[in-house]
Amino acid sequence: MDDLLAPSGPVDADLRAALPAVSLALTVRVVEGLNVLALRHLAHGASAVEAALATHDLMPLPVPGSWHGSDPCLLWTGPAEFLLLTSQPALAANVLQWLSPGREPLACALDQSPGCLTLELQGPGIDDVLPRILDASAIPRQVGQTTRTRLVDIGTVALRKECSSVWLIVDRSHGLYAARWIAYALQADASRS
Repeated sequence: MDDLLAPSGPVDADLRAALPAVSLALTVRVVEGLNVLALRHLAHGASAVEAALATHDLMPLPVPGSWHGSDPCLLWTGPAEFLLLTSQPALAANVLQWLSPGREPLACALDQSPGCLTLELQGPGIDDVLPRILDASAIPRQVGQTTRTRLVDIGTVALRKECSSVWLIVDRSHGLYAARWIAYALQADASRS
């Protein structure tokens, strides 16, 4: 039986087919090879997360509504949760080991890589398309901003990588749905032009 959540499973084949064709206004691609770790803490547990980051020579936690770094990248996603995105499997494994559930009483790291899908929207038409798929008040407008929002009706983390580049991190099981909505928004935008 095929694993529907595996990176090479049938859901991803359908997802790639549903992604809109490259246009002058916008390209959409799946960001491959990312390890996605949720770094979580209870009250007074942020110091354990900060210690894990310092031990691995990573930047400190970002302030609310922001992200920093390229690889690894740290994102604020809530008062007690951050995401660590990296293409370095050894780094991800080390942070996971340092913050494995039960090792620290007030903090932990969870590997969400298999269940996350990162889509990059890039191009000059990005600011025309985003309000069609995201809550307009939760669109990251400046480089360095991140928000937890909804892509139509599914939970999404959005981060503004560059002026014309936004990453959308969604649950992998909703990837096809997200791709179809992005394609629909692009078609609706093109028909208005």
